[in-house]
Amino acid sequence: METKRDFIWKMGGQQGQGVESCGEILGRVLAQEGYSLFSQRLFASRIKGGHTTIALRIATKEVATIGEHVDCLVALDQETIDLHGHEVPKGGVIIADDAFHPKFDAHSGCIFLALPITELARKYGSMQMKNIAALGMSAGVLGFPEDPFYGFIAERFGKKGEEIVSKNKQIFKDGYDVAIEKLQGVSLGALATPPKKDQLYLLGNEAAALGAISAGARFMASYPITPASEIMEYMIKVVHKINGTVVQTEDELSSCMMAMGAGYAGVRAFTATSGPGLSLMAESISMAAMAEIPVVIIDVMRAGPSTGMATKVEQSDIRYAIASGHGDVEKIVLAASSIEDCYYITQEAFNLAEEFQTPVILLSDLQFGMCKQSVPAFDPDRIAINRGKLVTEGLPELDTAKKAYFHRFEDVEDGISPRTIPGVKNGMFLSTGLEHNVFGKPAEGQADRVMEMNKRHRKFAGVAKAIQPFTVAHEDTDCDLLLVGVTSTNGAIEEAREELEAQGKKVNHLQLRLLSPFPTEALAPYINGAKKVLIVEEDLTAQLRELFAINFACHDKLLSLLQYDGTPFLASTIVKKAEEVY
Repeated sequence: METKRDFIWKMGGQQGQGVESCGEILGRVLAQEGYSLFSQRLFASRIKGGHTTIALRIATKEVATIGEHVDCLVALDQETIDLHGHEVPKGGVIIADDAFHPKFDAHSGCIFLALPITELARKYGSMQMKNIAALGMSAGVLGFPEDPFYGFIAERFGKKGEEIVSKNKQIFKDGYDVAIEKLQGVSLGALATPPKKDQLYLLGNEAAALGAISAGARFMASYPITPASEIMEYMIKVVHKINGTVVQTEDELSSCMMAMGAGYAGVRAFTATSGPGLSLMAESISMAAMAEIPVVIIDVMRAGPSTGMATKVEQSDIRYAIASGHGDVEKIVLAASSIEDCYYITQEAFNLAEEFQTPVILLSDLQFGMCKQSVPAFDPDRIAINRGKLVTEGLPELDTAKKAYFHRFEDVEDGISPRTIPGVKNGMFLSTGLEHNVFGKPAEGQADRVMEMNKRHRKFAGVAKAIQPFTVAHEDTDCDLLLVGVTSTNGAIEEAREELEAQGKKVNHLQLRLLSPFPTEALAPYINGAKKVLIVEEDLTAQLRELFAINFACHDKLLSLLQYDGTPFLASTIVKKAEEVY
């Protein structure tokens, strides 16, 4: 039997037909079995109805992008066949519910199976069981054993009683058997059975929420917005276990201000939003920068401007994240490099916010936030908590006669003044959005203004050394072509790099994690060592390339590959462009 590198399974239908839950069960079972997985949801910007798909890439080695074909397509309606049938290559399989009398070009070379999905659901008395019938058919076609699915069904439906568990097992079995019978011995190939491993299967949003918890965050204020809402939803589910608090606010402005208030009071606090919400937070971000209040803002980017395409991916908040806020406002802007990194970089964001006493904006995007991937079990001890220059005891006595107050905004060499929180004996707790003196009292004198502005600016010089500013495939800085990306382009770029190297090309791949302050010094050897730099990004105006062009003079070798149709990059698109410019 042919051994395959991976399988790609996709199911499509109308929102509300159980498409997502079918993919969820398939993914969870196979993750338990040790397979490496990457899922992708595509759905309409509405509550119910509209075409939706769930795709799952199943492999024995780690994958971080969905791939480019479909080995098995499950269609609950004709629209799925019309839109996605062409993605199934010769030798692949299309399973269609025979209830809608499916039509498909039989000359495509793929195997077309019209199977009784609706009929089986009627047999067992519930249309809600169509997805379990389709799940059984999928497992049969892909050649996975039945037993792990029966165990998961018992676990998932156990609270509904033995009769429901039994019916779901039976409809799964019937679907499994009818698919194998209809295949008539034809095989799609087989994946090697992987060893069991300690891994998680989760959304990037869930990874970020777990990262916040591990970082010691105990307060979240947020307003629901696609594609960031799952961060708040996860926190709500577990916050009682960590003695924390989640507040769903009336809008994004208040969520940012509440998180700032908690940060000022000494609690690690954050909010999560997408582009429209980040816009509303701009004034608050400026105040947090002026008052040197630590706060973390997670921005899960989506396609804009305005409401744009709320359920589609884009990376077009880069410029705004860096420049948001008025005046000479400075802040730290980070970008997660993988779904696994959503966990670790969130912890780093909280450390940096307190160490540098500043707002930190952490960029993710819809592809990370709302797609699931199998990742190694997280190490909660990898990132130690660092609260910076937080002083909680041992302050000298106040001498009000001599106005000897605690110097909250003292002009120190590294620009980071010692910080107290309300309640610390002999501390100074005045904090304002006005320019101030070393005590925090409003002051507009020229000397105070220049001193405090310089102090706030000076502290950012150390950020690039406090975090890994980027990941890189090869430490060797010399290459013919350097591929550069940010957030969820990582998986497609990495697969493109592997394919180009297999062709004998000297290629490297750098994924940026620190966007502001821009790590020019650390990046310079790689930019200078590359003959050409291809910057891959999902926006129209080359916002990532703009950062490099501002900080490096070699504009002629900074090339762009742009995509802004709402879909994630395919590795083949990157390979094609790389071959053109190589």
